[in-house]
Amino acid sequence: MKATRTALCLGTLGAALALPAAATSDSPLSWGADLRLRQIMIDNVGLNDDAATADRTFQRYRARLWGSYAPTENLTLSSRLVWEGRHYQSPQRSDWPGLETWYSGGILFDQLTLEAKNLGGLPLSLKLGRQDIILGHGWLVLDGTPIDGSRTIYFDAARATYELSALDTRLDLIYLDQSADTGRFPQSLNDNVEDVTEQHETGAILYARNKGLIPGDLDAYVIYKHNRANTTPGNLRINNGAPFPSPTDSGDIYTVGLRADTKFGGGWGLRAEGAYQWGTRNERDLDALGFNSRLSYQLKDRFKSTLHADYEFLSGDDPDSADDQAFDPLWGRWPQWSELMVYQWPLESRVAEATNLHRFNLGWIAQIHPTTQLTIDYHALWADEQNTRTAAQLANLSGEGDFRGHLFTAWLKTKLNRHLSGHLVAEYLAPGDYYAEHRRDDSFFVRAELNLAW
Repeated sequence: MKATRTALCLGTLGAALALPAAATSDSPLSWGADLRLRQIMIDNVGLNDDAATADRTFQRYRARLWGSYAPTENLTLSSRLVWEGRHYQSPQRSDWPGLETWYSGGILFDQLTLEAKNLGGLPLSLKLGRQDIILGHGWLVLDGTPIDGSRTIYFDAARATYELSALDTRLDLIYLDQSADTGRFPQSLNDNVEDVTEQHETGAILYARNKGLIPGDLDAYVIYKHNRANTTPGNLRINNGAPFPSPTDSGDIYTVGLRADTKFGGGWGLRAEGAYQWGTRNERDLDALGFNSRLSYQLKDRFKSTLHADYEFLSGDDPDSADDQAFDPLWGRWPQWSELMVYQWPLESRVAEATNLHRFNLGWIAQIHPTTQLTIDYHALWADEQNTRTAAQLANLSGEGDFRGHLFTAWLKTKLNRHLSGHLVAEYLAPGDYYAEHRRDDSFFVRAELNLAW
């Protein structure tokens, strides 16, 4: 019965890709679909060439179908259905017990919302349900489902937005209620229940954006996040086909922050964001700082080139203190500046959970063709603290050095038209003495992607 239901759901989703992208312009009903195809090769996950599971080669196939119904200009019901499967060529199942060579995940709604605008005749909108939420550049709020990679990024949330036009300010008040898995409404259509984050999470965000005080955005925010440990027996620690250890969190984290994104004369630009955190995490008091910045300069050349220099600081856990000083990225666990490092963070924390970091970056972005953009970056990475408090840290970190390594990344992105786009990305990491001696082998990441959209 389950196999029949899966085949039926996949057939329905596949057939829907042939639907027109939208109904007529005066229709309250609209549709869209896309198909993402990826080939991924990773050399040396875990920075140890001798490990049987160090090298990964696999494909990802993601299909999405969405639609919306707007009976009035102030009321919209929207939904999006997603499925992603994988095929692993390496490692072999004999080297990784539990790995599914062919993995077909859940078919689920990653968007299901009701949005109302101009409530009570006021510049107030309300969006209820499963939705994507990105605040600022996504440094702390972007991905509510980090375990499933980029298959989904959804939040189960209620978001109220109020426009203060006289003050050039927009206020967002957001309530989040995130389940650790896909077992609650709207459940997977083919009964596949998978973990999408390590703990049950609730939270509240007050976010203000002003466009009048500086030439650009000036944001201020307060974030509360409550983590409740996921103690369900037999938790499915599955990352689209591969089980892996991923500890659960508990506690209450409070974050206050400021963000500025502005342009100067002569092609200069600056964005900077800083945040302070306190509260409790895993029965320890939290006291942490984070800062992220980029200085950019636009050249007046035929490629419309932009040079940029970044500095990011995420405080680390002081091994001589009973408190916890490690900055928590909240819902910012996604590849913000490196695809490869997403796979290396579990050596000390969890997938994509960047913390304990000094990062200096120099980069160049160029429009080398009307359809194609090239980005090249160099990152020098250090740790803020030499902490070996946990079992994973004790086994994988040296406890003596603080240089994480040299990271080189390159992206080639192209968009031929609204139906066809893609990219190539390549990364190389030369690890430093921060890692244990058996965790210092070079690592590579290569990905090719093709997107078809209707």
